[in-house]
Amino acid sequence: MLQNLTKTLKMRYNLLIIGPFPGPPKGISLSNQVVANGLIKRNWNIKKINTEHSDKVNGAIGQFSVDKLSFLKTYFQGYKIFTVDVVYITIGITFFGVLKYAPFILLSKIVNKKTIVHLHSNHLKKEYQSLKGIKKKVFFNLIASFDAGIVLSNSLRDNLTPFIASDAVRELYNFVEDKLIISEEILLKKKDFTEIRLFFLSNFLEEKGINLLLQVIKRLNEEGLFLKVKIAGNKISGNNVDGLLAELNNVEYLGIVSGVAKQDLLIWGNVFCLPTFFSMEGQPISILEAMAFNNLILTTQHAGIPDICSEENAVFCKEKSEEDLYLKIKFIVSRWDEVQKKGISNGVYARNKFTETKFISTLEAIILETIQK
Repeated sequence: MLQNLTKTLKMRYNLLIIGPFPGPPKGISLSNQVVANGLIKRNWNIKKINTEHSDKVNGAIGQFSVDKLSFLKTYFQGYKIFTVDVVYITIGITFFGVLKYAPFILLSKIVNKKTIVHLHSNHLKKEYQSLKGIKKKVFFNLIASFDAGIVLSNSLRDNLTPFIASDAVRELYNFVEDKLIISEEILLKKKDFTEIRLFFLSNFLEEKGINLLLQVIKRLNEEGLFLKVKIAGNKISGNNVDGLLAELNNVEYLGIVSGVAKQDLLIWGNVFCLPTFFSMEGQPISILEAMAFNNLILTTQHAGIPDICSEENAVFCKEKSEEDLYLKIKFIVSRWDEVQKKGISNGVYARNKFTETKFISTLEAIILETIQK
């Protein structure tokens, strides 16, 4: 087996990645780009089919709309399947989200290509359970046709095991980009724990908890407790929070941040708040990024989050509960000297466990195993 792997590594394999690539800021788009770049550095020949049809994030996830018909043009790139050894798909998680990949999946099987599905959510099993009749059969057959599956962590395995044999479903944690990380020495010099600095970094979907957070900040302000707060992310047309933001003088909106601006925010903050109850959630990369910069995590025990956060390195609030989020922030304020230590220890944990190198190495091993089967 080792000899076969060594021989395989010397060969130049061709991989086709089908899924969204950076347009609107999404974890799955970032992941696909990192996969492409990482494997190219390891001598893989990478081809892409970008299925992102919009440059905006909206709340109508999984809903059919006429503007989404622009996806049809991606089918003209299906010829790329003929030229590769493996087809890697970061599939949708609703019925239509899966169905739109059907031509790629079916063509791959017809021409006998190995296929891998990488799931970035905890919603697939719920979607399958909600379907009936022919839609349920189609959904099952499409997912079951993959040779291997990847989930983000152990608690998400049951999203794929109804369709794919358990030993063909692998776990692969998300990552923090290498280019984002700074040295521990520099981080310790710049990090400030003398006061609470709370921040939010995500798309402004209501289910990500942005509305709850702003309402709690407003309540704290009314009590005379003015925390320093910065929020960054993509505003959503269906969830306008501008009016609420205008009321909060201690909250600074940074817009969409990346590169140095993102580093600056991660360094500036010391409490990362993501009170998510997002139905499509998997394992937020933003939490890993915040951990890598020595930040305390305030979040929910939702989707795959408990696989990366525990009481030892985070404070948990109840989903959809403004009152509980309020109480947990008050708890952090009252016990700041104690709980800030969780943030400091998060840095070492995240920078060692959730590296881009480990992510790419593990993914490459999964792909090579799939090729050899």
